Amino acid sequence: MLKKISTILLVLTGVDVLILSAFGLLSPLFAIFVTKQIVGGTATVVGFATAVYFIAKSLVQIPIGRFIDKHSGEKDDFLVLIIGHISLTVVPFLYLLARTPFHIYALQAVLGIADALVVPAYLAIFSRHLDKEHEGTEWSVRSVFVGTAAAIAGALGGVIVDNFGFETLFVSAGILAIFAAVSVLFIRPFIYEERAKAIPPGLAQVGSPKTK
Repeated sequence: MLKKISTILLVLTGVDVLILSAFGLLSPLFAIFVTKQIVGGTATVVGFATAVYFIAKSLVQIPIGRFIDKHSGEKDDFLVLIIGHISLTVVPFLYLLARTPFHIYALQAVLGIADALVVPAYLAIFSRHLDKEHEGTEWSVRSVFVGTAAAIAGALGGVIVDNFGFETLFVSAGILAIFAAVSVLFIRPFIYEERAKAIPPGLAQVGSPKTK
């Protein structure tokens, strides 16, 4: 089955496995980190930090999506994806320096903006390279690999913290994020230089099979 999936989709799936493993290590333990390691960290701070992430992501994501839609080809998508992943690599290491709720809010904002860059660019590239007769299968393969990786990461995160502490957890996540960012470079030979323009439904071009 995997032999039938294009190289770029396999690479993108690998990128997602790495980055979601990185943050899969952190996500289940975020509330514990804030309440135990941050001065003044409370459940309220955790709630507001979550809100900051989603607000930042929501404010930026649509403008980013519109930006990549305006340009022909996938060079812009690739550039946005790279910038987003580089930004994601910084966050786990900066958590090592966090001491106050303000630091947490600032990092959550950076994380939200980084995700807002990655998500539309990633999904746009991935969806364009799908085999149109096997879209469900190819999305499912990605989902299974990503979900499995996130599950393993979630379990390992607790083990790492219990045995080595949060510092090791953040460094481990940062290293995985770096591998993800570097892996994005491998899709460059496969991205489209020009993007085919879609024909609006019901408006077939003259001479096309629909008009004959």
